[in-house]
Amino acid sequence: MISILIVSHGKLAAGMLDALRMLTGDQGQIAALGLCESEAPEELVEHVRAEINKMDDGDGVLIAVDLYGATPFHSSARLFLESDRKIEVVTGVNLPMLAEIMVNREDTSLEELVKQAYQAGLDGIQMLPDSIRNAK
Repeated sequence: MISILIVSHGKLAAGMLDALRMLTGDQGQIAALGLCESEAPEELVEHVRAEINKMDDGDGVLIAVDLYGATPFHSSARLFLESDRKIEVVTGVNLPMLAEIMVNREDTSLEELVKQAYQAGLDGIQMLPDSIRNAK
C-alpha cells in the first residue's frame, strides 16, 4: 500500500492527520511531521528520511507538504532526488486532497495517485455558492 507522509510548518500536519482520521478512520502507513522553529532544515530532512524508511513497504510514499518553495518542500524534494525509493511530492496539502489519497491509495499507482491528489486539492477549493450568498 502507498504510504502517506504529511509535512508542514509547526503542528499543521498533525492537525490535518487528526481531521483526516475523523473522516476515514485510523489507518496505517500514514504519518505527520512538523518543522519546529528551533529545527534546522537538515534535521527535517533526517526526520522525513527516517519516516520514509519506516513506512515504505515498496509501493512508494506520497509526501504532501504545505507550501511550495519552503523548508518542508525542499526537504522532501531533496529526498525525492537522492533516494532510490519511489517517492512523489505534492504541495498545497488540504483535507480534500488527503481524503482522496486515503480512499484511492490501494487501487492505483503512485504516479496516478499524485495526479489525483493534485486534482482533488484544486477541486477542494471553492467559493461560497451564489445560492447561499444571495439568500442573505
